[in-house]
Formats: sequence, structure tokens, C-alpha cells
Amino acid sequence: MVAPYYLLDTNIVSELMRADPNPDVMEQARGRESLCAISSTTWNELLFGVSRMVAGRRKDLLFTDLIDDIQACYPIIPYDNHAAWIHADIRARLADAGTPIDFQDTQIAAIAVSNNMILVTRNTKHFEPVRQVSTLMMENWFEPATRQPVSGAPGA
Repeated sequence: MVAPYYLLDTNIVSELMRADPNPDVMEQARGRESLCAISSTTWNELLFGVSRMVAGRRKDLLFTDLIDDIQACYPIIPYDNHAAWIHADIRARLADAGTPIDFQDTQIAAIAVSNNMILVTRNTKHFEPVRQVSTLMMENWFEPATRQPVSGAPGA
């Protein structure tokens, strides 16, 4: 098995779970499924979001989708010691520059950097300060100009 190469941000996974997902995002995800993973932070955000929903059929369906589709398809990359070191460095650099961003977003970025993965997010402008102080690589599958063709994916 090829090691994961793309780290899907929470907004990308949420898009994949929509009843009518963006076709470009779906094409990219299908073409790269074996190269994608999610972070433990994203997994937490997804579980938290569903847990906060009102009990009912929709909540049950989304929870089943998380377990049967997302957890079954994508490895979950942990927030480990190496990511913690990178995370602390990113947060310190952003604070020194006067541009701190959300703790969980910097944690996701640190997991991507520590595993040499491309962060796939719709929110590239939000992560741009992190890219300025680290080696973070990003793609936005909603915008064709920011991604590589599926055939150009490593191991494809």
C-alpha cells in the first residue's frame, strides 16, 4: 500500500459527506482515495459535530457514514510528538508575527507538515499564514488551478 500523500481537512470530508457533493472534489477524492488520510484532529471535529446534533434519523445516518465510509476509507493520522514540536513552532512564529490562527487548524497543519503531506482544504487563505512560517503544502480541490491532475498523483 502506498503511504497517504494527501491530508483532507474537515471541510473537504464534510463536502464528501454531502447529499450532492461538488463534482470536482468527488473526482479528486475518488482518483486519489488510496493516497488520502485524515488527521486525528479532523476525526475529532467530525465526531464532535455529529455528536452535537439533535437525536434523530439524520444524526444516525451521519454517524453511520462517518464509521462506514470515512473511518473505513481513510487512515487517521495521529497528532504525535513530532507534530507537537512542529505545532508549537508554527504557533510561536504566528504569534510573533501577530497572526495567530485557530489552535485546531494549526494542529491539522502541523500533522500535514510532520508527515510531509499536502493539506487539502477549501480554506487556503486561512492557512496561508501557516504556509508562510512552515513547509506546509496545500491544494484546494474546489479550484482546478490549485491541484495536480489525478494522473499526476504519486503512486498513480
